[in-house]
Amino acid sequence: MELGISGRRALVTGASSGLGLATARALVAQGVHVVIAARSS
Repeated sequence: MELGISGRRALVTGASSGLGLATARALVAQGVHVVIAARSS
């Protein structure tokens, strides 16, 4: 599904696993420049 967001920028928090990681991967697949942020315990 093409969302028309190629070339945009996105910040994804909680991207080390789970929904955040899946979201970051989906955005990259759409051509979005992604910055990820996560914390370690």
